[in-house]
Amino acid sequence: MKIYGLFLMFMVSCTAQVKLSPEEMVSKVLKEAPLIDGHNDLLIHYIWCQSCPRELDAYPLDTITDGHIDIPRLRRGGVGALLTNIFGRGKEMIEYLQGWDLIYRIEEKYPNDFQVAVTSSEVKETMKNGKIAIIPSMEHTYELIDDLGRLRTLYRLGLRSVILAYNNNNIADGAFDEPIHDGLSEYGKELVLEMNRLGIMIDLSHITEKGMLDVLEITRAPVIFSHANARTLTDTERNASDQVLLKLKENGGLIMLTPVNYFTTQEAHDYFLVKLDSIKKVFQQKYPDPYQMSKEEIEKADAEWDTWEAANPMPKVTVKDFADHFDYVKNLIGVDHIGIGSDFDGMSYLIEGIEDASTFPNILLELVNRGWTESELKKVTQENFLRVFEAVEKKAGELQKIEQPGIAKVTFDKDGK
Repeated sequence: MKIYGLFLMFMVSCTAQVKLSPEEMVSKVLKEAPLIDGHNDLLIHYIWCQSCPRELDAYPLDTITDGHIDIPRLRRGGVGALLTNIFGRGKEMIEYLQGWDLIYRIEEKYPNDFQVAVTSSEVKETMKNGKIAIIPSMEHTYELIDDLGRLRTLYRLGLRSVILAYNNNNIADGAFDEPIHDGLSEYGKELVLEMNRLGIMIDLSHITEKGMLDVLEITRAPVIFSHANARTLTDTERNASDQVLLKLKENGGLIMLTPVNYFTTQEAHDYFLVKLDSIKKVFQQKYPDPYQMSKEEIEKADAEWDTWEAANPMPKVTVKDFADHFDYVKNLIGVDHIGIGSDFDGMSYLIEGIEDASTFPNILLELVNRGWTESELKKVTQENFLRVFEAVEKKAGELQKIEQPGIAKVTFDKDGK
């Protein structure tokens, strides 16, 4: 018995000393804690493309697509959930509702792969069952600019995360616009409080720094950035400053770092927003309405654009550059406030090594090589997001016991119609 006991102790000791390779650790993490992607624009292939609107069969997701996201690559990338941006072709509510119809039809068309999930427990259960959760979110906030009642209706439909502004609206100032509210408007403050009461995550991406700070001052629940980086490393209004990140830590919130190359390095940012912006204006003047162009004109314009890009290539941005933002934010506010939001299908210029949904493991592999642990990676892939989602739901449950719905704000014309 003594010899057998010593043998068992020896075997346990040897087993404990077995060290996983970086690749094995990443595979283990994504199997046990599939990644929750904070932002994607999948519906752009059905609503905003040049041949849109089109049906689901025109862009099947069970095969490799020409975009960044499809079922095979989501599976290879270890993705367990997507905050999916729902939008319409324009600013009309009827077109926006077509986007809602699409996500539920995607769920119906691919029942073994997708499921719309509108609570943290549903997200967990969906991933446990081997499916990919679709968490409905909103980026272009035209549909909420004048009506708290509409916010509540969309919550009942499944809306669980809202970016307050893309461009200026009457909620908040957009990051790249001339401010008109000095941050968050009075109506925007009402909207934030009602989102707290309902249990909708407030997303600070795309608004000005003043707007970010305004929200962090009044919100009763943690907030998120669904896709943004550290402004100290890349100075753009779309990224979060140290001041904002420190406030985010106090709030208990989350920044989901994004592999958008011009939010990742200053060189890429300056190229994109200065040099590229100038040539885009030239092309817009030369080709003002691409939807009215013939096939031959489109081919000519594409050839001209390719020639310009060949002579003026985008600065190279790598996974290592992206990982610098993880290290920076971790050192500033801690690993408990970091996630990943890809912005896939919503951008044209990609980071080398992060070209589509199948490449998420490359991010984690780089972090492992920098000394990040298995437990830290699991926080980044899903645990931090689920903690925030649960906290938002808990606060909503508390507020609904003591607060009534806010009065809906409806805009009328001069005749009261």
